[in-house]
This record gives sequence, C-alpha cells and structure tokens, in this order.
Amino acid sequence: MFAPLVRGIFLIELPDAVPMAASASRSVARRIWRGRVKIPSKLGERAAQLGFQTPPTPGRVHSLGRFEDEGVLLALQARLPAAIVSALRPEFEWYGCRGAGFHTDAHYDAVLFGAWLLAGPPRDIAFAEPPLQLSCSPGDAVIFDPFQPHAVLDPGQASYQRDRYLDAAASVFIGFELALSDVVRRQFGIGLAIPGAFSIGSTTPVNAETGQIVR
Repeated sequence: MFAPLVRGIFLIELPDAVPMAASASRSVARRIWRGRVKIPSKLGERAAQLGFQTPPTPGRVHSLGRFEDEGVLLALQARLPAAIVSALRPEFEWYGCRGAGFHTDAHYDAVLFGAWLLAGPPRDIAFAEPPLQLSCSPGDAVIFDPFQPHAVLDPGQASYQRDRYLDAAASVFIGFELALSDVVRRQFGIGLAIPGAFSIGSTTPVNAETGQIVR
C-alpha cells in the first residue's frame, strides 16, 4: 500500500533504513524535496505545445529536447533552498509522458534528478521503495534520487496499469539535475553504501506495474 498523498511538505524524510545502495560507493538518498516554482507565461505556453507533440505511447517518459535557458535557471534558483542552489546544473531537458510505469534512471549516477511539472492534468509522482505518492499539478517540482523506482500515475492510483493511459493527456516536465556536492549529499542524507545493501544498477529489472525491484 502507498502512503497518503503528500502536499505542502518541502523536505520529506524517508525511513532510516532504506536497504538499497546506488552504487558500491554511496547510499540512496534518504530525503526528497518538493516545492512550487512559478511558471513564466512563455514557458507555460511552450509546455502546452509540447503536450501535443508527446508521442501517444503510454508508459514511457519521452525526451523532447535538451536546452539551456536563463529564465528556467533563475526560476529554479529563486525557489530551491539556498544551500543547494550552486549545485544546479545549467542544462535542462523537456520530458513528456502519458503516465509512466515504474522505472529507475540509474544511468544518472552522479546527480540528483529534478522534475518540474509545467503542463497537463494533476498527477502523482509515485515512489515504490519506500512507498510514497506526491500529488503534483503544474508548478510543482520534486527532487529525488534517480536510483529510486518511480512512476507518473493518475491521482490515487497505487500501481501502473497501461490501459488507463492509452488516451491520456500528456504531462510535460522540465528535468533538471543537481551535482552531488558534499552539501547536496548532507542535505539529502546520502552516505556511504550500506553494508549488505542491494546495489541498484542501470540494468536492474523493475516491475513497471508495482515498482518492485527484481533482486
């Protein structure tokens, strides 16, 4: 079962013993950040256009192009906690999805990943281990460890069911990255790998419906 929907919380503490390691050298982050970021009007218009360009294939997150933009950088810098602003990388990526099954982005091994929702209906960003759902509407942003199994689901849904999203409206995000500086590691509770923890890699199978990692 998933935890209740969470709104209005800016730093979410995960259980002390997350039995996973992102690699042989570090643990998975113990905290998730969420907040509201004001959407500049032109950026919102561009996101709406990209919603129509998002491929109809449900369940996958599609890249819609990488870019650099000072307006995006300033908008995020104005909202992120001061301690981690300097870790924000200046390159961004548009993403679109019509629901997304559970997956990891373990190829992002040297960063934390941010997702800023700019267009589309309210959806939950769901995490499987530990179970947590964050309700998001345009303007909401989340920063999390890309090694955590996560999905984009309709509100209140505890699992991904492909048929539900066959004709779904697209969610459009801007993806951003935080370099794993010492400050970021402290803020997000990233330490050395936990002895005996299961180490997640880019080829680790994840059940798309439930988020369960196949060990």
